[in-house]
Amino acid sequence: MVAPAGPGIGKSKDKEVMGAVRQKQTGKKAENVKLTMDQIILSNIKQSSPDQDPQRLFNVMKYMVNQKKGRFIQIGNTVIVATPLSPEVAEIHTFTVEPPETLSKRYKSASSTLKQLGFKKAVSYAQSPAFVRIAQSTGMPVKVSQSQQMVGNKMVPAYKFELDL
Repeated sequence: MVAPAGPGIGKSKDKEVMGAVRQKQTGKKAENVKLTMDQIILSNIKQSSPDQDPQRLFNVMKYMVNQKKGRFIQIGNTVIVATPLSPEVAEIHTFTVEPPETLSKRYKSASSTLKQLGFKKAVSYAQSPAFVRIAQSTGMPVKVSQSQQMVGNKMVPAYKFELDL
């Protein structure tokens, strides 16, 4: 005899995440679905780093925030984790389920928020050239340079983004 599906299958939260992911892939609106920070970050980690344990990485980020070594900034279905490198410089990491056009708007809002928090400069890294186009589409004076970033145990080519707030 087949057992009925468990209570976690088909819940509305799964539909919300998939709706927002569908919005990211197709560009179609996901009926104003507002996801939680946990859903956004975990979904983005699963998609961009399938070989990593999403819950473990998320727990590390939450620990850093609890220790006052970082801040979560949620704007729509995008979460930006800001880690202070110094009192005036923040390194940011982006987790999103939104399309690139929306992401450029989120960066504009996040720059204002970072400025209100007392930062004078934001720094970020990305391996994908798509982020160069997103940075350019914001209309902000973002300096883009080639750099390297430690991923796992090796250095890989990356783009470095710097923005004076």
